[in-house]
Amino acid sequence: METLMKPVKKEQPVYQEMRSLAPYFLIVSGIYMVLMTALGIGLRDYTLPVGGVYGIVVAVLNFLMLGKCAQKAVRKTEKQAVTYMSGMYCLRYLGLFAMLTIGALAPFISLITAVIPLFFTKIAILIRAFKEKED
Repeated sequence: METLMKPVKKEQPVYQEMRSLAPYFLIVSGIYMVLMTALGIGLRDYTLPVGGVYGIVVAVLNFLMLGKCAQKAVRKTEKQAVTYMSGMYCLRYLGLFAMLTIGALAPFISLITAVIPLFFTKIAILIRAFKEKED
């Protein structure tokens, strides 16, 4: 777990992957936040944009942990890598559950708007794939 907290270096594959996905993730997140802010103002509900920001932060942390775990698993034997990734998968989802539980219990966070950004990484990957296919 201690290696997950080390800073990401520019030559590491996880850094390169995050860097290539960042523009798409930021665009999708920006559009989402504009919509949540407008909807929050219209409904006079500040929990919508707060939940959006919370969800985006959780999504980024989840993706970063996934990348760091995958990078570490590549250096292991096949059996060790499978065991390691299975364990880290469970830990990541327990952490995700804990973060969403905190979001659900906090009166100033809309849980629905916090969950939606968890799909932004997959959307960013799809957008990047379509963009690269065009080029």
